[in-house]
Order: sequence, then structure tokens, then C-alpha cells
Amino acid sequence: MIRRSFKLTIPIIICFLLTSCWNAREITDLSIISAVGVDKTEDGKFNVSFQIINAGDVATGQEGASRNTSPTVVYSEQGDSLFEAIRRATKKISRRIYFPHTNVVIIGEEIAREDGVKAFLDWFERDHEFRTNVDLVIARGSRAEDVLKVQTSIERVPAKKIVTEIATTERSWGGAIVSQIGEVISDLMSDGKEVVITGVHLIGDLQEGSNGENLMKSVLPSWIEVSGIGLFKEGNLIHWLDGRDARGYNWVVDNVTGTVVNLDCETRPEGKIGIELIRARTLIKTEIHNGTPTVNMSVTGEGNIGELSCPIDLLEPTNILKLEKQLNEEIKGEIERTVKIVQDLGIDSFGFGSEFHRQRPKEWKELKNNWDEIFPTVKVNVEVDGFIRRTGMNNNNFLIQ
Repeated sequence: MIRRSFKLTIPIIICFLLTSCWNAREITDLSIISAVGVDKTEDGKFNVSFQIINAGDVATGQEGASRNTSPTVVYSEQGDSLFEAIRRATKKISRRIYFPHTNVVIIGEEIAREDGVKAFLDWFERDHEFRTNVDLVIARGSRAEDVLKVQTSIERVPAKKIVTEIATTERSWGGAIVSQIGEVISDLMSDGKEVVITGVHLIGDLQEGSNGENLMKSVLPSWIEVSGIGLFKEGNLIHWLDGRDARGYNWVVDNVTGTVVNLDCETRPEGKIGIELIRARTLIKTEIHNGTPTVNMSVTGEGNIGELSCPIDLLEPTNILKLEKQLNEEIKGEIERTVKIVQDLGIDSFGFGSEFHRQRPKEWKELKNNWDEIFPTVKVNVEVDGFIRRTGMNNNNFLIQ
């Protein structure tokens, strides 16, 4: 009986010992980093910027208290390497730098073009505190440090605003793509896929936008907005896709979950028909035809009529069929235009090579060594089959009455 009690006592004692918070950190001892910016100085050093959350201000802001201080503060430091710059920043930042809550890493366009992402990504993957599912973004036409300084009104933390904005644009319009550090590193190591990263653009006056008073204005003097998809070659930025060309890229890589496609009105030149795509799917099949690599792309979609400024009788089935045909031609045109741009650049941003590797591994062994020369010659066949399911809350159009 005593032996049985002894056996039960030991596990209980061990459980109590294991509950201690041996590595606990108080929030008052940490500088919580919400975003990191990477630029290059004139003398070739890394300039690393940190957007640090003012936890007390963010918390009181949520409760409706007055905003007396900025929700974030930005510090910068230079070094010959990223790691050195981060450690040297402790001269300015009194609390321990804490990365696990980082939302986004922003790259200045200059360093993205001249040095490329290979120059500094190693630290983000190697450090034990940094998550590789953090978003990677390019500061288009500006320095990453300047982007981090702009204060935002709706989202108290600017880094969260950037991440949410890109995700919303990707989901609702298709003009952006979420690129995470782990995915970018994987693409850098891939034989048949180049890196793509969304850009953000600083608009307005930086000095006013970085002022805390920016939060008190209904019309902001400065703000950050999503701006195109950057195409990389061997880790260096070489081209931007904007507008419908950016959406064309997302059509190809099966990344359009919702968007709006405007169709022209035949009977009314100034009129438009707005089709809301609520579902879309792209399937790619590869083949070797007469020695030429061929990509067969099949796009399916389902949409609703969201806006109509044309005198079209929607109760007539043939008119719906005409709109579906017009919709398919519009989507096909976007895709073919983007494919031509990317093939002319000679960079496989779509990952066609990865598809050949996955679907035709034997043939890929012969293609991969010369894929940069082969990719521009790949024949791409596009077939679009979209249909209109609903006409909205109104079954007909008052313009024909």
C-alpha cells in the first residue's frame, strides 16, 4: 500500500515542477516588432528599420480613449550585415527586441533591384524567433523605412493595415498576391518557378503622414496602398505587373477567388456591364507536342451581374449567353496579354517549369538545364468557360422600359 502511494506521489510532484514559467518574459521588458524594413545605404550597408508597437497606446485606443501618442515608433540602424544591424539597434532600443509578433517585412525597391532578396533572407529563415510565414512586401518607388513611418487611422498598427490590405485586394480584386518568406525561399530554390512579390506605394507627403496628427484627420495627407506585382529573376526585381496584367497573373496561377470584370456595351458606348466573379478555377496540363512544350490552361468561373448601364433584356436567355461569351473573351484576353509580357521577359513567374516537373518528370530532366531559353517558346493554349448564374436583386433592366 505504501509502495503504491509512493508511485502516485512522484508523478504529482513532477507535474507541479513542470508548471513553472522558467522562460516567461514580461511585456514591459520587450520591444514588440510589428514590421521590419530593409534598405541599403549610400555606402553599401544594410539599413534595417523596426516598427515597434506602443502597446499602451494601442490598448487604450481600442477602449476609445484619447490618442495622445503614436501607436508605433520606428527605429533604424545600419550594419555590414542584417544580423549586425539588428544587434546594433540595441543602442537605441532599451527593451529586448522581440520578433515573434512581426506581421510583415518590407523591402525597399532599390535593394530589391540591385542586390535582390538573396542578399538578406538567410537571417529571417535561420533565426529561431522569426516566423517564415511572415508576409514579404516591396516598397515600390520608395524606401522601406519611409513606408514604416506612415501612420494609419483605421488600423492602429500600420503593419497590420498593409497585411490586411494585400490579403483583401488578393481576395476581392485579384490584383495582388500574398508572398510569405518561406514561399519566397522555396521559389528561390526551385528550378521551374521565379519569385513574385506584391508592392505597396507611398502616396502623399511623408512628413505629414508620419506625424501623429495624421490620425486625427478625416482626409489623410499620406497613405499606403497596394501597387502591382513585382516579377523577379534569380532573386532580383526586374518588372512590375499593374492593373489587369496583375490580375492576369493571378488567373494563370489559380489565385482569383473573387473579382469584377467590366464588359463593354454594344448599344451604348459609355455603358458598362459589371460581372462579379464569385468562383474561379484554373487547371493546367502540360504536354510535349511535336517536340514543343505546351501548356493547356482551362479556366472556369461563375459570376453574377452586379451592375448594368446598358439597355439589355435580361429575361431573354440569348442575351445572357452573349454576355457569357463576352466575359470569356475578356478573361482570355487578360490571360494571354499577361502570358506574352512574362514570356517576353523570359522569366517563368508562373511556375510552368514546376508543372512540367510534377506532371512529366522524365521530360523535365531534359528541359530544366535550358528552361530559361525554352520558356519564351512554350505554346500556351487558353480556354475559358464562365457562366452567369444570377442577375442580382433585379431580374430585368429599367433602361429598356
